[in-house]
Amino acid sequence: MLTTGPLAPSVAHTEGVTVAAPGTVSTEVLVIGTGAGGAVAGTELAKAGKRVLFLEAGGAYDRRDFRRRSLSWATTHMFAGRGAQTANGDPMMVVTSGRVVGGSTVLNSGICFRPPQARLREWAELSGSDLWQPVNFDPLVDEIWTRIGVTPTHAGIGRRNNQLFLDGLRKLGVDAHWMDRNAPGCVGCGICHLGCPSGGKASVDKSILPEALNHGATILTRARAQSIIVEGGRVTGVHAVVVDEVDERPTGSLKIKADVVVVAGSALGSPLILQNSGLGGTEVGRHLSLHPGFGVLGEFAEPVVMWDGVPQGAWADCPDDDRALLEVANVGPGELFAMFGRAGDLSSVQRLAHFAMAGAMIRDTGEGSVVIDDDDTDHLRPRLRVKLSPRDLQAMRAGGKTLVRAYFAAGATHVIPAIVGTRFCASESEALAVVDELTEPNRLSQAYASHPHGTCRMGPTEGPNRGVVDVAGAVHGTAGLYVMDGSVFPSTLGINPQVTIMATALGLARRLLH
Repeated sequence: MLTTGPLAPSVAHTEGVTVAAPGTVSTEVLVIGTGAGGAVAGTELAKAGKRVLFLEAGGAYDRRDFRRRSLSWATTHMFAGRGAQTANGDPMMVVTSGRVVGGSTVLNSGICFRPPQARLREWAELSGSDLWQPVNFDPLVDEIWTRIGVTPTHAGIGRRNNQLFLDGLRKLGVDAHWMDRNAPGCVGCGICHLGCPSGGKASVDKSILPEALNHGATILTRARAQSIIVEGGRVTGVHAVVVDEVDERPTGSLKIKADVVVVAGSALGSPLILQNSGLGGTEVGRHLSLHPGFGVLGEFAEPVVMWDGVPQGAWADCPDDDRALLEVANVGPGELFAMFGRAGDLSSVQRLAHFAMAGAMIRDTGEGSVVIDDDDTDHLRPRLRVKLSPRDLQAMRAGGKTLVRAYFAAGATHVIPAIVGTRFCASESEALAVVDELTEPNRLSQAYASHPHGTCRMGPTEGPNRGVVDVAGAVHGTAGLYVMDGSVFPSTLGINPQVTIMATALGLARRLLH
């Protein structure tokens, strides 16, 4: 029997986790996806006695696999699109997401935020659902907080990259904090995005899914859902394909008969399945939010070694714009060298160890979209479009300026805003002037976005807030079909979303049962 709890072993290489084979199988409940939403929803249904089958396009891995600490291995085996997934727009943005048992929780930095009360009230009004009323939602968050072992980061594992961020902001009088993370066994490896080699991060493959297997659930890996089967207005199953481990090439067909289907393939995958099935209406794939970011680096006389310690262990609200959230970030020396290109004298690799890094993550207002990529329908890959608004750029500038001031306050010799034409600024006034150049999206030198959500939003069937699913997460017009992941969010969240996704899935699963 598997144990449960924050430091339970991963479900990888465990009885109940099977590589899919062509054919036909049957279940009571089929859950598409094993990330934050799917893991929680399916586990709750399994605990209630339902016969649950999870479908996962990726494979199952654990810390034995992650100890190779290889970016190329991780992107090939665990990232959608091999880590090269992008959103078209001005500028083009890299958008990473997981393709692995545990989803993006295996690849993120473990950041945990409680959703803002104002956002919950906004969602309750937009959707017409009382699920997100704080009085109902806060207990769900509390439960998830405990189940995934959330604890504060501390200086011993945060180390210098995080400490400089905190020191600089506090000298400016800005309230800055150590990050809460679901990593109770963290030792500060600094490579969360490659999978946790110590096993200290309580991603859902360790903290949630073992409980589902204890209650008889099964996980089929290397199986990608293609379309929903509907007969007489009711779901009866799913057409899927068995896929190759590396290139995701279909190698066989799989049919799953099910009484209930829960789609939890993320805000990028879930709309594709509905679109390919002709279900959910015209709002499917619209209202994509991506949390774009703007990075700032500081160079210090003493070594920082940003890749040593928790990658994102500290945060602060931007004092000048409530749409910007300031968070520490890191990259490895190879990625850092590529980021700078030929700027500055980086002939000595040792100099790279003297840089600190943080970013301003934006609660974006320029809505994007996701549709099936017509050039690659066999793989059912997403084609993303995003457009930053003037309001988004305003928030980026505000956040960037705060970070410039913080790094100089912490003692930086140079500060480098991530603006095209990389410049090592020796004074605060020079760096602030560079940030002011961010008046067009294409001025970003490292365009990056994360946390896609909102593409199957909850809302009524008519009116300006019309959605894809109702207040129970049920897809409008199709009995027995539900969506339970971050795609149901009615508007942009503005914080790292994994806890909010899990709590939403928990609430929706319990409503399905009752």
